Amino acid sequence: MSEEIGSVAPEGVAEAGSSGGDWRASLGDDIRHDPSLASIQDINGLAKGYVHAQRMVGADKVVIPKEDSGPEDWNDFYNRLGRPEKYEIDRPDLGSGLEYNSEMESKMLGLMHESGLSQSQAQKLYSGYMEYINEGHQGMTAGKEAQIAEWDRDIRQEFGHAYDERVDAAQRAAAEFGGDEFLGWLDETGLGDHPMFIKMFSKIGMGIMEDSADTSGRGNSFTLTPDAARQEIARLQRDPNFMKQYSDSEVDGHNAAIEKMQGLFGFAYPDT
Repeated sequence: MSEEIGSVAPEGVAEAGSSGGDWRASLGDDIRHDPSLASIQDINGLAKGYVHAQRMVGADKVVIPKEDSGPEDWNDFYNRLGRPEKYEIDRPDLGSGLEYNSEMESKMLGLMHESGLSQSQAQKLYSGYMEYINEGHQGMTAGKEAQIAEWDRDIRQEFGHAYDERVDAAQRAAAEFGGDEFLGWLDETGLGDHPMFIKMFSKIGMGIMEDSADTSGRGNSFTLTPDAARQEIARLQRDPNFMKQYSDSEVDGHNAAIEKMQGLFGFAYPDT
């Protein structure tokens, strides 16, 4: 009799591990169709879930705030995840020409703390950002130096032997009309090295020097630029009297004409 009782399952309940019927059929109507049971295939899966839940009892758990949670809930959440009260940031080394901005740094750390970053996350983000800024600055500095070198080559080629004289005239004019504040702005922006600026202020400076010479009566002579020398060569080549002296060794003034033309060619083509 006892064997018969042991082999028969209660009415409406499938035996564990049996393939017939849905195991949920033995559950009450109030939980049988609960969505949380949808992924559980059999009694064994249900038991595993129960064991896992029991093991989690007493464990340190973190509740994720909902979208409508207040600042206090989020602050507690971030703190339990490991956000420190204050970040201890190691500053990476910066290249020349860059300095740390304490105001920017304070703002950045405040935003990271508000966003709930841990110490390691904040350090990684801070270091990565500063390295990016540093690389950009160094690249910009290298590009600026290359540009200034190119400008210098261009203006030296245009001024030739008159380079020092014309640059000095430009500096004098800038100081005369702009003063120290203007000169400081030119250095800061790098515009003082631009060929257009140098040529413009060089003309101003040369004009000032010519007016000064006329007033004093002493006269003044300037070194010719390559362009001015080539213009003078072209003018002399159109002068039949000069060209006769230049080409005919029997004419008076031949040596002087040769010397003058050689001098002009030296100014016109300083690199040859």
